[in-house]
Amino acid sequence: MASAGQPPASMAGSSTGGSAPVVTPSTAVFAPSAPALPRLTTAQYHNVIRDLFGPSIQVPELEPDQRPYSFSIIGASTTTVSEHGVDLYSQAAFGIAKAVFADTTLRQSVVGCSPATPLDDVCLTQFINQFGLRAWRRPVTPDELTRYQALATTIGRAEPWLALQFVTAAILQSPSFLYRVELGETDASKPGWLHYTGYEMASRLSFLLRNSFPDAELFASASRGELVSKEGVLAQATRLLNDAGPTEAMMSALYSEYLDLPLLDEVKFPDAMDPSHTLAASMKSEVLEIVNRISRLDSGDMLTLFNTHNVAVNADLASLYGLPSTTSASLAPAELGQESPRAGILTTGALLTLNNRPNRTSPTIRGLFIRQRLLCGTVPPPPPGIPPIMETEAGPPRTIREKLEQHRSNPACAGCHQFMDPIGLGMEDFDQFGRFRSTYETGQVVDSGGDVDGTAFSGAKQLGQLLSQDPRVMACLVKQFYRYGSARLEGDGEVATLEGLDSAFAAANYQLRPLLLEMVSSDGFRFTVEGAK
Repeated sequence: MASAGQPPASMAGSSTGGSAPVVTPSTAVFAPSAPALPRLTTAQYHNVIRDLFGPSIQVPELEPDQRPYSFSIIGASTTTVSEHGVDLYSQAAFGIAKAVFADTTLRQSVVGCSPATPLDDVCLTQFINQFGLRAWRRPVTPDELTRYQALATTIGRAEPWLALQFVTAAILQSPSFLYRVELGETDASKPGWLHYTGYEMASRLSFLLRNSFPDAELFASASRGELVSKEGVLAQATRLLNDAGPTEAMMSALYSEYLDLPLLDEVKFPDAMDPSHTLAASMKSEVLEIVNRISRLDSGDMLTLFNTHNVAVNADLASLYGLPSTTSASLAPAELGQESPRAGILTTGALLTLNNRPNRTSPTIRGLFIRQRLLCGTVPPPPPGIPPIMETEAGPPRTIREKLEQHRSNPACAGCHQFMDPIGLGMEDFDQFGRFRSTYETGQVVDSGGDVDGTAFSGAKQLGQLLSQDPRVMACLVKQFYRYGSARLEGDGEVATLEGLDSAFAAANYQLRPLLLEMVSSDGFRFTVEGAK
């Protein structure tokens, strides 16, 4: 159950894994980074097709996303498509277009006019311009219009609807559809900088906050030139954030990847715990419910994630948490007592189950997750030739703590393990399936004493309380949001932006909405330089 989505340690963050940093006044000066050029992720592709054609159109198989640095959106801007992946895009485009035009009502809605025989230029031009704008997130150029008119001309002499079907398939295979082309244009007030165009900003805002292409109001705002100003961006972002549904979907997508929740599908729970094989899904849903509940509360701060006693349980989770049993398959709000060993997302079944070995807990992997994902620290990869901890040994049984102490006696191991093991050992009061325990199967007493950079704690609950008071946790969250919104890692010149966002987040009592508004209106989100990656 080790985290298959865990990035190499050298890719996980920019801070070191040592003691808590000393805060000093920053002298950083902002400088824009080159833009990313991400493909649509699988989720974005599905959402765009749904919003273009409606929910009845099914998307065929696509090449799976990769998740370096935790997020598929970064994978979409740093990995290439295989030859098979290109073929899948082609098959999807033709299959979707065929399904759309097989439905006479749907095709009429999509095209917006009824083409004559032979295909008339008026209907064809209107369709290419209107559909192209939505699919490509920008106006169609005159040269592009001419090219697609030529594509339709021969076919349209006898079968105008078939011609429009092929134009649709061609538009869905274009790089302008499959990639988010956001390169910027010259900014007269900032020499050497480029500002994203109005249509590019509409796309950036919409894919961040809706995970799909812009709606009609965003397109209208872009056409009026409003989105090249900070005020225009703030106005549209505020409007989008007022729609709770897409905002929750964005939070669910971000946190699902950030916390590696899809990896729960690989866990094999004991039959006694999971007779209906629905426990993994329940665990994932609970974490996202907690995240969204906290993020949508006007007074809720994101620090609460680590110490809340409010959970969401169903029949799968109630017994795991020691709460009154229920037969409901749906999640319902519940409150953990003060005496409970659980509080916050670190003690949910999901996060306790992830990052272990199949047959036991792994304090090292658990500690690595906390260090890299929640503190944005960097732990170098292990040197070659390090023997694993023995699973079976002669002599009296030893606890995992004793085994790790011997492991760390190797100088080659100690340098890195000192930053991971003390954290993970403090979570030993829960087994690899998230069940609370005070003794091991051998009868030995569990010692859940841990340490985070010199601060001692006991048990996963206290660890969550400790993290809720650590400024690095929210600074790391800011960095993760920025990476997610930018579809890339931050550049050296963006330290000032991250520091500004962190300060604004703290000033807003760690509420999510002010952070998102500050981020999308920041220079780092609105400006770039030459040189797409």
